[in-house]
Amino acid sequence: MPNRITKLADKAAERGLDAYIVARPQNIRYYTGSIGGSFLIVAPDSYPLLQVTVLDENVTRDQARGCRVETYSPTGLMNRLADELRGKRCRSVGFDELPLSFIDRVGKRLPEVAFRQDQDVVWSQRIVKDAGEVKVMGEAGRLADAAMEALWEKLVVGVTEHQLAAEASYAMIREGAEAHAFEFTVGSGPRSAYPHASSTVRKIEKGDLIVVDIGSTYQGYCSDITRTFIAGKPDAKRRDLYETVLRSHDATYAVMRPGAVCRDVDSVSRRVIEDAGYGPNYIHSLGHGVGLEIHEPPAVSQRSNETLMAGNVVSDEPGIYIHGFGGVRIEDTVLITRNGARRLTDFPRDFEKAIF
Repeated sequence: MPNRITKLADKAAERGLDAYIVARPQNIRYYTGSIGGSFLIVAPDSYPLLQVTVLDENVTRDQARGCRVETYSPTGLMNRLADELRGKRCRSVGFDELPLSFIDRVGKRLPEVAFRQDQDVVWSQRIVKDAGEVKVMGEAGRLADAAMEALWEKLVVGVTEHQLAAEASYAMIREGAEAHAFEFTVGSGPRSAYPHASSTVRKIEKGDLIVVDIGSTYQGYCSDITRTFIAGKPDAKRRDLYETVLRSHDATYAVMRPGAVCRDVDSVSRRVIEDAGYGPNYIHSLGHGVGLEIHEPPAVSQRSNETLMAGNVVSDEPGIYIHGFGGVRIEDTVLITRNGARRLTDFPRDFEKAIF
């Protein structure tokens, strides 16, 4: 963790900042290892200060590494922050995410200081996962796979979406997950055409497409997996939808490697679906970064000029959605390696496994 903080201070200095305030909880965890703490103040040639409420003092002192830990009171916070920055003789201070009202209050105490939001300082580090992060994310992926397997075992006509989501949730937590990475989606029948369907008391019916999107959190890091299941022998249309999305998913995975431009990767996915005649039904981007947050850089979309790098972790999730009929999405969490890519989630994707 200290090395990460040193890199943050160096990067801030490169961008003309005398100090940097980290306030986003996931960023504080990334730099200190602590789930507690409110404000981490980092500057070159200065020992970092992590300010924390009394409520979170003990957990922060137990977990935080590479920084001083100091408690604050709500009434004294602004003056203490101002004193710390003034002592560092700051003229330009960056921050990741703070309310304008907060910056205004500190700024009135430090009229000589320019405050500037600059999240790229943080994302330039977080976007590339180190070996320790990859190991943890591999476990998060395993937990998601285990949850999907538990749900698959309970797939029968008549079970409700809520019941299936509960099976996945129980299995995930039982196996060691900290929490859900997001609200689970179990969308069946016409509801499978909603990309963010959540789950309801609707019962699975024969012929349904069932889109299941779940993810775990393990030691703070997320995983994301989607599979689509089919209740009973599918007709030609359902089979075509599934096989088209699977081809798109696999074609994309094949071109994921360092140096690939994100919009080009998205285009590979989109071209498969367009060629099959479903272009207007592919209504979202191919994927997003995954890490301490379920959605983070890089964006794998038509609008993204970002380039994939070894250590990026992204989702590969093409989908087709036909309102009133149903939808199909297949997704894995994918690590970009030095020579290509490796899936961190790997529940079977084949057509035969999808049918029950």
